[in-house]
Amino acid sequence: METKRMPFIVFEGLDGSGLSTQSFELKKWLEKKGYEVYLTKEPTDGLIGSLIRGVLRKELEVDAKTLALLFAADRMLHINNTILDLLDKGVIVISDRYRLSSYAFQSLEVDIDWLKGINEKSITPDLTFIIDTPPFICVKRIHTQRFHVELYEEIDKLEKIREIYHELAKEESNTFLIDGNRPIKSVSADIFKKVNELKISKVSRNESILPFL
Repeated sequence: METKRMPFIVFEGLDGSGLSTQSFELKKWLEKKGYEVYLTKEPTDGLIGSLIRGVLRKELEVDAKTLALLFAADRMLHINNTILDLLDKGVIVISDRYRLSSYAFQSLEVDIDWLKGINEKSITPDLTFIIDTPPFICVKRIHTQRFHVELYEEIDKLEKIREIYHELAKEESNTFLIDGNRPIKSVSADIFKKVNELKISKVSRNESILPFL
């Protein structure tokens, strides 16, 4: 796989799967190689993203379709105000969660085709890594990291979400399941190998980079 522009790389998985850790490990690894890297996340820290976080923390209640629309709106602002601009400038963008999170989590209550429809204008990542970690391990990690339990963070729901992620890995292009139930360095090694296959070019800050279409 060869790309003429800086890649957009996404990490997905259950809460507690290790996706945030692996996002950060990839950022450090790429920066050591001399690339400029921007690590971002969804939901964002913007106005809509903050509202979503309130819903996830169960501080605010909205229906499932409204929550899905909030995620889609936050995502489009993220793309248009941050991601595309950075890709244009030759910066590698890594996102901790993206549209597959909407498909996997929100399809528990909303039709997945409808979810795909409201996200159809979102750009397609060059690589998506789904960190696949058993739900019971994820829940154990969550309980050691924070005191509150967010929306979706129940074993039965997480099992279903994991199954959906497995299906999405088969359907989506350039999407890879990575076994997250291993030491951090072992997981990272598999990710670095896939990223190396992109053959990322060093790009001058003054060189024009074509955005995703």
